[in-house]
Amino acid sequence: MNQVTARATPSKAEFTRLMKPRSIAIVGASDNRASIGGQPVSFLTEFGYKGKVYPVNPRLKEIRGVPCYPSILDLPEACDVAIVAVNAKLVPGVIEQCGKKGIPFAIILSSGFREIGEEGAKLEEELKAVVARAGVRVVGPNCLGIINLLDKLHAGFGSGFQYSDITVGPVAMVTQSGGFGMTMVSAVERAGMGFNYIASIGNSIDLNTLDFLEYYLECDEVKVVTTFIEGIGDGQRLTRIGQRALEVGKPILVWKVGNTTTGQKAAASHTASLAASYDLYKTAFRAGGFIEIADANDVVDIARAFRGGKLPAGNRLAVVTGSGGAGVLIADRADATNIAMPDLQPDTLTKLKAILPGFASAANPVDISGQTSRDGTSVSNNALRLVLADPNIDQVIIRSKQSTNTPEQWNEFMSIVKATSKPVLVAFGPDRDLDAKPVFDANEIAWHITPPRAARAAAALNEFATKQRHYRAAKKDEVRPVAAQALKLPAGAATLSEHAAKACLSAYGISVVGEALLTLEEVRALKSAPFAFPIAVKINSADIPHKTEAGGVKLGINSLEELKAAAEAVYTSARAYKADAKLEGVLVQQMASGMEVIIGGLNDDCFGPTVVFGLGGIFAEVLKDVTYRFAPFGIEVAREMVQEIKGAVVLNGYRGREALDIEGLAQVLTRVSWLLHDHRDRIAEMDINPLFVTPKSVMAADGLITLKA
Repeated sequence: MNQVTARATPSKAEFTRLMKPRSIAIVGASDNRASIGGQPVSFLTEFGYKGKVYPVNPRLKEIRGVPCYPSILDLPEACDVAIVAVNAKLVPGVIEQCGKKGIPFAIILSSGFREIGEEGAKLEEELKAVVARAGVRVVGPNCLGIINLLDKLHAGFGSGFQYSDITVGPVAMVTQSGGFGMTMVSAVERAGMGFNYIASIGNSIDLNTLDFLEYYLECDEVKVVTTFIEGIGDGQRLTRIGQRALEVGKPILVWKVGNTTTGQKAAASHTASLAASYDLYKTAFRAGGFIEIADANDVVDIARAFRGGKLPAGNRLAVVTGSGGAGVLIADRADATNIAMPDLQPDTLTKLKAILPGFASAANPVDISGQTSRDGTSVSNNALRLVLADPNIDQVIIRSKQSTNTPEQWNEFMSIVKATSKPVLVAFGPDRDLDAKPVFDANEIAWHITPPRAARAAAALNEFATKQRHYRAAKKDEVRPVAAQALKLPAGAATLSEHAAKACLSAYGISVVGEALLTLEEVRALKSAPFAFPIAVKINSADIPHKTEAGGVKLGINSLEELKAAAEAVYTSARAYKADAKLEGVLVQQMASGMEVIIGGLNDDCFGPTVVFGLGGIFAEVLKDVTYRFAPFGIEVAREMVQEIKGAVVLNGYRGREALDIEGLAQVLTRVSWLLHDHRDRIAEMDINPLFVTPKSVMAADGLITLKA
């Protein structure tokens, strides 16, 4: 990755000087309002920004009445921020001057760096060195800039910056694609939802997406964070930020692109950022307060839902609707997003039937069949009140002809929603109901223009709340199952033999099949087998990690004579496969049986130690029915891993078959996670394949560990 992660993250107080500067210099300032250097001068002097503005251009005396200075060094004070809009080759010199002047932040709008090819990449490397030496924190280069709508700060250029009346709201955004990010801002604003902070970060040679995400999460005025990313240089930090989002109760809406082979090529050509495996990104998103989005409408709908500050206690949804079709639409979406629509309690049904017309349906979804008023009261309000009181329900979507309500009924509706701790989302009916949106906005009640979009928002609330509960439960079981163990690992990059790999597993309390490591001479001299037949015979060599390919495995041996013949055979095959391999002997092993699963580990450059779990054989290789978690983790997370693969139905017992040892399997997963974590400086990859699971045991039959230098 090209992002710099070694420098310390600015504190919130330091970062505030960037986002809320008291004074700004514009290097390359111009009196041409259409130019990159002229636009920020116009925005900062005309839109209501209260801080001081210092244009810098040696060829001009003033710009629209504002004095212009020859250089950064000639400024009357050290500004909080310098906006840099000069030729790329001049940028390093400007940053040097910023450092000498004591200016802590620079926003480099200039392009002409790695995005243009080899020559630009060399210049960018030079700029990185200057940035580190000068002690200046940098946004960009090749970015559009930042916006703080609360303070009318438009520190950048482009069409998205030129409007002084952008709607202010509770959403903060950081985007790696400035053009698309500002397009998303426009789309969200047109739908009636506003932002407070917006950052386009370009090539991110210093301050990056993660720095902005961390800052936004700690700002009280930010309720929802959103980001558009192509690649992240530090996946472990991304994971920690996701956990922090759960702690502070703020979702991060993440639009991740570059996830396919084609998409990754496009990302590389656009920003030269290389994405890690999307599976690992999904793992980070799953573990933290991230909600993946794929449309600007998702930002609108989810932000509205979270603005009310209420989360469901469970995944049970009720719908109150005046349209049966709308109820079916929502039910279909709910079923696809892990939301249940349970039956209402008998008492609730009885009370509903008493207030609904005979042709209405009291079942969930509750269909009031267009009946808006009965006996002078609002049918939808009365139904909503009853459904909210049902202990089987955690949140409600209501869709009815709200436009026919009287002012008194509107006030009653608002009171009902405010009085409950359960989220209530409104799916509007006829277009004329949109006239009520200012009332909903003023009362922070989520409204959506279609039932499916309301269902999407309800799913997001449930997803975030579920993650919060799981995260808190996982924090309670973080006690490690085994103390860190010293392992006998050779120096340098190497692959351990199966016998040595299993010794590492055993050290962490993972059961392995009984085995004896014997020389060929010792096998020839055997008077009896070390274990009861049937047994397995394998070559043991660190130089032959894939023994089956080398003909180094014989299974189902049933006599002493077969054992000796098998040992000779695997030795001969191993020599033929790799003549210079160091053969450490043969493994004579107990045969194991049961359901085959695979547990793997990798030390990813971006995300760090990662555990992989799935069913063995073709299920893992062809169907890719696997799941991932970052090490280390406790038993609760391990149980989640087991249950979320598609093959969990087989592990849990299928068609009357006895359930397998799920708890023992979870124990192995968490122990593997600690093994990877404790020895992350040495272990590059590992496999336990196969791991046999029976109703009463979990046993490793083979193991492979690859070390890094």
